[in-house]
Order: sequence, then structure tokens, then C-alpha cells
Amino acid sequence: MNEIDIFQKKLLGNCNKFVQKLKKKNVDIALNPECFFTIWAKTPGQITIKNILGKKKSFSDYFFIFKNIISVAKNHDLEIISNHEIKSLNKIKIIISYSSKENFDKRGIFHDQYFNINSKERNIIWFLISLDNFIPKKINKNLLIVRKKKDNSASLIYLLKYFFILICQNISALSKIKNHLWFENDFALQIQRLFNSSFKNKNIKRVLFNYESTPWQNNLINYIKKKNRSVKTIGYLHCAPWPIQTDLMYRNIKLDQLYVSGEDQKLNLVNYLGWNKKKIKVIPSLRFLKSKEKIFRGYIFPPYNLEKKNTFLEKFENYISRLPNKSLNYMKIRIHPLNKKSEIHLKFKKNIEAVVKRYKKKFTKKGNFSIFFGSATGVCVQALEEGTKIIHFPNCSLLDVFSESFWRSIKTKKIYSNIYEYELKKYQKMFLTNFETNKFKKYLLF
Repeated sequence: MNEIDIFQKKLLGNCNKFVQKLKKKNVDIALNPECFFTIWAKTPGQITIKNILGKKKSFSDYFFIFKNIISVAKNHDLEIISNHEIKSLNKIKIIISYSSKENFDKRGIFHDQYFNINSKERNIIWFLISLDNFIPKKINKNLLIVRKKKDNSASLIYLLKYFFILICQNISALSKIKNHLWFENDFALQIQRLFNSSFKNKNIKRVLFNYESTPWQNNLINYIKKKNRSVKTIGYLHCAPWPIQTDLMYRNIKLDQLYVSGEDQKLNLVNYLGWNKKKIKVIPSLRFLKSKEKIFRGYIFPPYNLEKKNTFLEKFENYISRLPNKSLNYMKIRIHPLNKKSEIHLKFKKNIEAVVKRYKKKFTKKGNFSIFFGSATGVCVQALEEGTKIIHFPNCSLLDVFSESFWRSIKTKKIYSNIYEYELKKYQKMFLTNFETNKFKKYLLF
């Protein structure tokens, strides 16, 4: 067992101890965002991990906390948009997911990229969280869309009222207020309120979540089960695995079934993250089809969160300079779609291309590699599953690298200081895909 294996297992154990400590204090661990331990994004849970690791909060951490708390003011105008009142249907089936402008056609039909189905399924009610506050001119009658009335609007009165209610509710134990101050807490409660107002006194049979274990999802799942234990709650984890999944740790979540796309993913959830194996079922990815072509080969993937001050360019050039001539295939830079206008990412792309041009003798048309900077994401696993080899430049090797102790089908090799190479020992175990279409009805039986 190497340093990475030992560190990641210890971190998981310490995260679990933190969750159990809060549980003993009667803190709602399913809702509390400090227990949503993301490695890959700045959240209250990521700051908790830093505390668990014994690291002091930086100025940026304190600024994030302040910004997060006052962002509660943005929740003042959340509303539900629909063009049809839900009548007393018999045994309603609901899908809870996300939407944005690109998901709607001119007829107001919604296509869900995660489940690969659309809102033509009239026996399903869609409860959507809008990511960009877009509402189409025409809306299918079976769609309910949560959005803000005005982008980036905020209400100081709403924020002060929220603080006042928290103080009144915790007057006998003011120390508990810190567990509820977060933006995520209030957002979860607002989603709960809007869901309840939409489906109050309705006969709900099943609710399916595009599941990510976020505080608002877990809170809504538990709220639904509390209201009616006979409602079947189902989650679908649409993405391929990432190295250490502290954010998926089981936190008293009343899911009846969780669908994942990989045997290794199931083993990880059961062996290290506290899930009951009877509740987890492996199915092929609904979101992705198997491809005969290697669609992730020959690319350089910058990290989603790229800070101005980073050492990736220096590490990349040091690595390339050591290679023999014609030892690595040419690669294109592939920036995440949401970062295509990011000045930091565009500058990084330009600098990487300059290095490739400077060391053009090191490259050839032949080869089977892609390069990832930062945390190894689900896309990294998808590339591996198609047979592409990966060179990985992690931000922090202890947190960002795949451990063979957790992922039995992956082979991790350290090639230089803080540079790793991956390939798979077995295929279709990390992330299962196939050529089938219309998989939703076949595998989810929703």
C-alpha cells in the first residue's frame, strides 16, 4: 500500500468521523453542506476537508464563507413556472433534474441529456432546476421549472429575515446556528417548499433523481419519504467515477434504489462510503453510448477550475523536454464548454500550444495518449474505457490520483514526480457503456 492509498483511506475515515460527530449533535447530516465533501469544487465541504487535514483557512476560504452566507439573499425570488396545473392524477411519477436553454426545442419539449429521454413521456411529471433561468415561450404541460425571476438579484430584507428566524429557532442553543447559515441550506428548504406547493395532496408513486448527493437533493428525498413512506425514491448517478468520492458518502439518505454504471463504482460505495449493497444496482450508462471510435484520444484537458497561479505549464514543459523524439502523439487542447470564453483557460491553451510547437520533434502522428491536468475526472475514466492511455498532472497527488486500492480495474504508474500514467486492467468495470438505445425504459423500469 503506497502513500496515496494510505492517505485516501485515512481521509475517508476522518470524514466519516466528522459526519458521525455532527449526527450525535442532532445535526441533519443529509442537509448540512459541510458534509458534502467535494474534492473537485469549492464548497463548504471542501473547506471542511481542509480542516480535517489540519490545514488553516486561507483568506480565500474566509472570503468564500462570507460570500456563501450572504448569497442566501439570492434565494428571495425563486419560483415555479408551468403552464398547466397538476390535477389529481393517479400515482404520479416525477423526475427531478436540471435544465438550461439548450435542452428545449421550439415546441417546448425538454430533452434530458442525463437520462436520454424527453418530456414527450406524458405519464411523467418533470420538476426541473433551471441552471440559467431560461424559460421557453412554449412549455410542455408536464414540466415544472424552478428559476429565479431576475438573474443575480438579491434581497437584504430576505437575508435579515433568514438570520432572524434562525436565531428564534435556535434561541436555546445559538451555537447550532452555524450549521444552518449556508446558502445551500436555504436553497434546499426553498426547493422543498416549491416541491410541496406543486405536489401537495397528490398521489405520488415514484420520484427519480438525477443524483449527485447534493444537500438539496438529500433533503428533498428525506422530506418526500417523511411525508409518505410508500413513495419509492430512486437515484441515478450519471457520471463516470472520480478518484476519491468523499462527496458520495452515505449520510442518512432515504433512497430506495441507487443506479450506477460500473461494478467498481458499486464496490467503492459499499466498501468505503457506507452504502447498503442491496440498494445499489449496476446498469449501462443511460447518458453515454459506447463508441467504436476513440473520441477522447489525442486531447489535452485543462482543469475546470484553473487558477491564475498554477504550475501545470512548467510541469508540462519539463515532462515534454525529457521525452525521446517522436514518442508522443499530437494532441489538441479541449477546454470544458463552460470555460470556452474564460481568459485564464484561453491563455493556458495558448501557452500549451506554444510548448508543443517548441518541442514539435517530440511528437508524432501515431500514439494513443491523452493528457489531464488537475483532478482526474469522469472523462478520464471514459477515455480509459475506450482504450486511451492517460498521462495525469494532478494538482495534489494525494487527492487527485486514482488509487488501485479503491479502483481494482485501474493500473496507476508514477512516471515522474507528481506525474502519473493510467491504463485499465479490465474494461467495462469502471464505467459500463453499450450500443443500446432507449435504455431508460429497459433498465430503470420507471
